[in-house]
Amino acid sequence: MTAQDSTTELLGGVATTTVTPGPGPEPTLCGESGNFTLTFDDTVVGGDDNLLLVANGMKNPYHHLFYANGFTYVPDKWEPYPSISQPNVAMFLPLVGRLLPNTPFAGTLLPGELGAGPRASVNAYWFNAHSAYFGCGLNSITPCTLRISGYRYDAVLKQEVLVVQQNATIPACWGYVNCRLTQVFFSDGFRALSGIQFNAYTYNLGIPQVHMMDDLQMEWYNNTCSAGILRIGHW
Repeated sequence: MTAQDSTTELLGGVATTTVTPGPGPEPTLCGESGNFTLTFDDTVVGGDDNLLLVANGMKNPYHHLFYANGFTYVPDKWEPYPSISQPNVAMFLPLVGRLLPNTPFAGTLLPGELGAGPRASVNAYWFNAHSAYFGCGLNSITPCTLRISGYRYDAVLKQEVLVVQQNATIPACWGYVNCRLTQVFFSDGFRALSGIQFNAYTYNLGIPQVHMMDDLQMEWYNNTCSAGILRIGHW
């Protein structure tokens, strides 16, 4: 029931009461809120007639989040794994990625990290991470280990701290024939994060590998009306 204010006056010996309705309930959801999926398909790489792929760094910010040096996006015709949602997949280049054109704030994130970046202290840009599809490159013989790390901004330390970590094994695609991206579900600890980091390594050898990613399923952590309006008003 909505709160109300009342005042009582004495008019001609008769008590009269005036009731003033209080403010209505604030909407629980507004602006940009709830679940979302990063598909990397609303990014432009080049025309279909291009014979040479020009890899560019992710343009920061993309859907309110920032991406470390080494992240790029390519049409799936340029790599062995068909995308889950056409036409692009994200790709992380752990070694040569630093040679890609730099984008704003890319150098402030850890290798393989994406997240709130310079806005990490603002929990309107924090998120819950649920799942994504992955594939490993440069090795079609052995599987790779994908290390997934979740970070949360610490207001006391004034920096992000590691709060959760998970390893997943991505199967090899023999001869790069009929490859399929593998869906990985994240544990319940990947909640209220300001950043999430993906790094792939050759199985049991620890050699950094290129990896592909598509359809990263996430959810905004702060779904108050004010947070939703803040997000919709900024890149």
